[in-house]
Parts: sequence; structure tokens; C-alpha cells
Amino acid sequence: MKLLGILFLATSSPAFAASTAYDLRMDLALDGKHVSSPRVIVKEGESATVTQEIDSQTQFIEVIATPGKIQKHAGILMKFIIGTIGPNGERTILAKPQVLATEGKPARITQNNSKSGAEQLSLSVTAHKTAF
Repeated sequence: MKLLGILFLATSSPAFAASTAYDLRMDLALDGKHVSSPRVIVKEGESATVTQEIDSQTQFIEVIATPGKIQKHAGILMKFIIGTIGPNGERTILAKPQVLATEGKPARITQNNSKSGAEQLSLSVTAHKTAF
């Protein structure tokens, strides 16, 4: 009887509970040129960052994913910060897009250059809910 009580406490402890996470598959294009296709698993409500060296420049994508709703549409709300990291470690932010996606379906956001109208940044993301 004592063993059963201990087993119950151990399995009901928060330390053993799986937390919600999101598996994000992204495609990033800058100035019309495909730059990268990173994949990251991020815990719900926490920040995750992907950094990569592209054409001798370090770029980063930071994301926080949570359940969200925009104009009565529910889905996975992802808030991104996209930028570069200089040689001294200083971050330059290029964009802070947000996107609401239906699980398993690609969502895309673009940002155009205000002067020329040309596409400056394009981010496509497909999100899947998972356990962490």
C-alpha cells in the first residue's frame, strides 16, 4: 500500500508532466533571396533563438509561440524578432513580425521596402504542437 502511494505521487508530480511545445519549420528570404530553412522546437511561452552564419554575416531568428486568437481566429501565435549580429555582438533588428497559424498549415508574412515596394523580408512557418 505504501509503494502505491509513493508511485502515485511520483507520476503526478509536475516534474514528470510534459509541457506543451511547438515544432516550427521556417523558411526565411531576405531581399527576394532564400536565406535559410531552420527548424526549432520551442516551449510554449518561452523564447528560442536560431543563429546562423550566412554569406559571412551572422543572422538570428528569435521566436515565442503561444496559443492565440486574432479577430476570432484561433491558432498558434508566433512573435518573431529577425536580425543580424555584428562582429562586436551587437544585434541589429530587421523586423518583428507576428503571425497566427493553424496547426500544420504554412503561414507567411512579408515586409516590403517602404521606398521601392520590393519584398525585403519573407518568413514562412509551419507549426506543430508537441510535448517537450
